Order: sequence, then C-alpha cells, then structure tokens
Amino acid sequence: MNVFQMLKLPDLVSLLNLICGIGAIAVAAQGDSFGFALILLLIAAVADGADGYIARRFKGGELGEQLDSLADTVSFGVAPALLIFLEFGENEPLVAIFAVFYAVCGVLRLARFNSTTSTPKIGFEGLPITAGCIMLVTYLLLGKSIVGLDVLLALTLALSILMVSTVNYPKIRNIKVLAFVASVFGITVFLYFIDVQYMRLFSFLPFILMLIYLFSPFLKVPLISTVGSKDYGNKKGLKAGGRKEKH
Repeated sequence: MNVFQMLKLPDLVSLLNLICGIGAIAVAAQGDSFGFALILLLIAAVADGADGYIARRFKGGELGEQLDSLADTVSFGVAPALLIFLEFGENEPLVAIFAVFYAVCGVLRLARFNSTTSTPKIGFEGLPITAGCIMLVTYLLLGKSIVGLDVLLALTLALSILMVSTVNYPKIRNIKVLAFVASVFGITVFLYFIDVQYMRLFSFLPFILMLIYLFSPFLKVPLISTVGSKDYGNKKGLKAGGRKEKH
C-alpha cells in the first residue's frame, strides 16, 4: 500500500509536529531567528498534544505510534539540543556536551517507552520528552537578559536525568487545565508576532506552569494529579487508533 494512503488525520498532525521541528532547526541555523525557532517548537508541542485528542475521536492509522515517536525525536530531542548549541555553543565546548547528552536521553526516553510492555501503572515513567522541551523553550523565551548559561546548562542536565529516571509523572486529564495551558501557549505564539517584548513578559506564565509540572511528582499538585482519573483505567495504556499515551 502507498504510504500516503496509510496516513490518517492524527498522523497528519504528527507530521505537522515533525515539520515544525525541522523548521525550527532550519530557522535557527540562519543565525538571527532564534526566537522564531523557539516558537516553532512550541507549536510542535501543541500539535503533539492535539494528535492524541484527535486520535480519540477519529480512527488512527497503522503508522500512528511509530510516526508519533519519530516526530518527537526530531522536534523534542534533536531540535532543542541543536538550538541550544547553535545559540550558545560558540567557543563553549561544555554546551555541546550538555546538548548531546540531552538529545541522547530524549531518544533513550522514547526508546524505553516504545519497548516497554504497557502496564496499568498510573502516569509516565520519567519526564515526558515533550515536557522537557517545553521547559527549555519557555525558559529561553524569557530572553537573554534573564537567561543565564549556567542556569541553562543546569536545567538541561536536570531535564536529561529526569527523562531517563523512574520518577512517575502524571498525565494531565483535567480538561479545564488542558484548555488553560493550550490557551497560554497560543497567546505566547500570538504575542511573538505582535510584540516580542510583551511576549517576553507573558512567557513568565508558561515558564511557571512548566515548573509546576516539573516538580509535580514531588509536590503532589492536586489539579494535575492522576488520582481518580477515569482514563487511567485503560490497562493497555493505548490511545484510540492504537497509539500509546504520549511520551
């Protein structure tokens, strides 16, 4: 069968994720569009979340799970690592080491996810790679006047370790929380095209939201707790259309 005939609507959204990831790398390589590259990764993250929503309402295709993981590898593993290196790596060999380590841990995170037999465990083992990327993006969007190289490297290292850790992260199912987070990301993208300075100020909100999620397993944040979530009764841990829950 022609591979294009195998594509379903959720797969097209996954391809949008991939295109944004590739676009972010290409834009960052131009040397003067780092902010736009970050925005593209934010859009990729929104697409990554949307394909799960769409897959629950439309039948997924045979390519679903593999296409999803491959897109995530590029957009949330390789792309942020390259962006960090291109922006901060000149004459800083340590940046290259940390960036490569992040990409490797991200790929290992996805490989473990795909190779592990699904269990009725609540949440995710290790920080989802999408969350790791958004954490970096929201920090970098604050601007060079706030972003410090030492802090960035420490954050990159922490995210890398959390991705391959056994820390149990929740899958957010509260529809109000999801709608709020999606609107925050959407406003951030919108403000980038209206006024970058306003976007920088507003970026503190998504950055704080990501910090809350990052520390949620340790702080037991009520609104994003997996306790009592009906969707977690699915022992196979699959999305509609044969896709596993997001990474």
